[in-house]
Amino acid sequence: MKEIARLRELEADCRRRAQSEPERKWYWLAQAARYRTQAALEAAEMSTEPSAPEVKLASWPMVRDERRLH
Repeated sequence: MKEIARLRELEADCRRRAQSEPERKWYWLAQAARYRTQAALEAAEMSTEPSAPEVKLASWPMVRDERRLH
């Protein structure tokens, strides 16, 4: 978790530098994007729970359904 916080702090620093150094704006924005991606990857690796709930399918009995018309 500390690593994610550190990467997000680096991202914020890069964005601030992009505002203060217009001649190197694109460099700092690219660095910020790199740190953002790394933080997202770290968060994904730490996550042990699936993002979607498990779906359990109902099992139907293998007998003839008398409600159906012949």
